[in-house]
Amino acid sequence: MPSKYTSPYAASFKSAVNRGTSYNFAVFNIAKRYNKTPEYIWQSLYKAGLCYRQKFNGQWIYWPVNFKKCTAKTWKTSQYWTWQWFTEWCLANGWATPQQFKNHTGSQQDFMTWCRKFFGKQYTWKKTKTRTTKNYKFPTAKSRTTRRYRKAA
Repeated sequence: MPSKYTSPYAASFKSAVNRGTSYNFAVFNIAKRYNKTPEYIWQSLYKAGLCYRQKFNGQWIYWPVNFKKCTAKTWKTSQYWTWQWFTEWCLANGWATPQQFKNHTGSQQDFMTWCRKFFGKQYTWKKTKTRTTKNYKFPTAKSRTTRRYRKAA
């Protein structure tokens, strides 16, 4: 997506992403440094053709055009913040109470199974095509042998 617009934040963003910094943290750091909002920085980067975006529940979600895989520390931190923000969202909008979270803290699998229902309530998908699959039972060894081979044996 070539653009004639040049973002004043492009060099900082590219440098941070190339170092393996999470692109969200890079934008938050740039916004903090320049006393701007992250949305402002993202829009500037989008106009310059450095990122893509998708509107989701009335909000733009951005990701870079060119991205270098993050360091393990960075993606683990991002994963942590994803779940931290998810729990805050559940509590903030009333989908869950702190006690409900506490009741499902036996294991990660129990917690994930319980959290799954919130994703279903928040996000809906429509199926445009349904693909039918047929169960095919492979023949067993007995049914693969024909009478002709049985006679010879």
